[in-house]
Amino acid sequence: MPKKNNYLKVLPTYSTRLFLILNGRLFLLLSAIIILFFPTGSRAKDAIESGLKEQTQIASDSSKTEIPHFTEEINRSTYPYAHAVLAQEIEHLEYHADGSKESQDDVYITILDEEGKRNHEVLSFHVNKAYGRLKIEFCEIIRASKRRNVDIAAHSHEEASAGNSRSNIYNPLQKVVKVFLPGLEIGDTIHYRLNQRQFKAIIANQIYGSILGQYDIPIHSYIFTVTTPAETRLKWLIKDEIKECVTFRESRLPGKRPKTIRSWTFNRVPQIVPEPQMPSFRRVAMRLLYSTLPDWPAIAAWYDTLVEKKLTPGEELKKKVNELTEGKTNPDEKMASLFYYVARQIRYLGVSGESERPGFEPHDVNLTFERRHGVCRDKAALLVSMLRLADFNAAAVLIRVGDKLDKEIPLPYFNHAIVAVLDDNGNALHFLDPTSETSRQFLPDYERECSYLIADSKNGSLALTPPVSPQENSFILEIIDKLSPTGKLGGTITISCTGFNDTMMRSIMMNQSRKEQENFLKRLFLSQYSGLELFNLNWSDPADRSVNFTFSGNFLVTALLHSEKTPTAGLLQPLANMEKPGLLDRWILQRADMTKRRYPLKLGYTYTTILREHLSFSKTPKTLKPPKKIAIDNEVFSQTIKFTQEKPDKLLIERRFTLKKTEVEPQYYQLLTGLQNRNQKRSLTPIEIEW
Repeated sequence: MPKKNNYLKVLPTYSTRLFLILNGRLFLLLSAIIILFFPTGSRAKDAIESGLKEQTQIASDSSKTEIPHFTEEINRSTYPYAHAVLAQEIEHLEYHADGSKESQDDVYITILDEEGKRNHEVLSFHVNKAYGRLKIEFCEIIRASKRRNVDIAAHSHEEASAGNSRSNIYNPLQKVVKVFLPGLEIGDTIHYRLNQRQFKAIIANQIYGSILGQYDIPIHSYIFTVTTPAETRLKWLIKDEIKECVTFRESRLPGKRPKTIRSWTFNRVPQIVPEPQMPSFRRVAMRLLYSTLPDWPAIAAWYDTLVEKKLTPGEELKKKVNELTEGKTNPDEKMASLFYYVARQIRYLGVSGESERPGFEPHDVNLTFERRHGVCRDKAALLVSMLRLADFNAAAVLIRVGDKLDKEIPLPYFNHAIVAVLDDNGNALHFLDPTSETSRQFLPDYERECSYLIADSKNGSLALTPPVSPQENSFILEIIDKLSPTGKLGGTITISCTGFNDTMMRSIMMNQSRKEQENFLKRLFLSQYSGLELFNLNWSDPADRSVNFTFSGNFLVTALLHSEKTPTAGLLQPLANMEKPGLLDRWILQRADMTKRRYPLKLGYTYTTILREHLSFSKTPKTLKPPKKIAIDNEVFSQTIKFTQEKPDKLLIERRFTLKKTEVEPQYYQLLTGLQNRNQKRSLTPIEIEW
């Protein structure tokens, strides 16, 4: 489930973000909601007091058998395709001027089938204790006309977040509380309440956040209310709004400290049906964004201030920079030397123990250099400091890896830190990610076309990292072979890789034995051409990043089928007929595995595959009839296949495929499925030969 903010995440297995309500701040919540519907003055006061009395009585006696009426509306008839339904959620946030807040949330989820039950048998609540506290006030299961309390103490436990081990980072304050729901059955309604206190914001004195108004389960009713000091200027936006599903109200709460109350109600919101390789829910679902931050440069200036004080180099670090750049006059060579040192010699691991803004604040660069390890922000800060010592204009960069942020409302929702080398005007010339330890690339492809922000108080506008040219990610096959009189096709294969193809090959082979590496290279082709024998394989050292990865070998295969009707004719299947000859062809194109799509397909990479087969014949053919040539160029890809008979006994087959887009919109999706059908058919279409 996407984060509602950077401090607390709730994951009831679905991607749904669900929280709850109730504690001593119930009066504020009721006041906020009631005053939206009643004018200020004595009538408002009477309404608030009346509502408070009634609601406090209901909330204080959870053993009552009265079942909320809305649960009767949630069933298989009203929601025939849902696994579960968010029956009702009421969430209230009260912000203070310093950015701290308290939140209460009350949620009802009704289970409609076995999958819904399986997905909600464990509720997970994530909290970063460096910023806030979390308390599960209450949990119960409603079945028919009965309520059954879940003993939270007996059926829950707190553990370290799984993200710690996945990221090779240990954050002792990043926790997940799991609540187990024994005996959950289809038709049950889960009801739980949660209270959170966030005692400091990442960016002090600012109010900001985002919520989803649409999930992968339907929303029957969801009320989200925000209370702020009256003078707060809050910008907000409903993005990708579904008509007639959301309403908004705003009012003032009078008193010595007047407050502004804003409430959004989401009703009868249809579910999102997830599709493989779709963008995150945060990009396609109806969502609410709000912020007091004036613009994106304000976030850039904040991060610049946070990082700058950690960049002062010590004498040992200065000596290392001099050592790495000594004798190098080419700026690119200097930059590469410093980049590869931080990428390969400073390990990507650490304990997140920053004092001021954990998760964003880097350690002092001299400490990272001394320890020889650090997380992304530590390695980025160290590289910035070293580049500056070498007279580069460098800055730290916040980036949202794998995603794009909504430009309209500034939110500090970045998940990674890298480095930019800037020109004299503050524009990025190069992006460098020193966390990529095995890559020859300065910036991995999966960080292309992602939202970024340079830590620069003067030039910090939100932008996208530039896409990589498909030609930079090439997989080139050169085949020289000969057809023998017996129908055997034999020769040599040579492969060279650049860009992300190079990175992929190295990453796969780096930690394998020599025999495992050989088996992997053989499988690349055995899966594409039945009966192929590969031998005498040679390949470059995957640890040697000074040159592009290459490999070569000899092959032999029975490729000619003689015609029984016409002894002088035959059908030849050249290696160029392989359906997906390139490494990324097999990994990327197979993602187009649906008939049609509603949401974009994330492919992630652009690339080029080039195949040239120089085919000769021991016996000169009388005629050659190859398949028709192909020349396609559209919004998503280009593809050419052509045959050139250079001499009577020589045929050149050339194939080139270029994937242009990292993400394919639904209206272009059929171009990819059509490509797969053509390639499959093509792989079965031989060259007709007559002697």
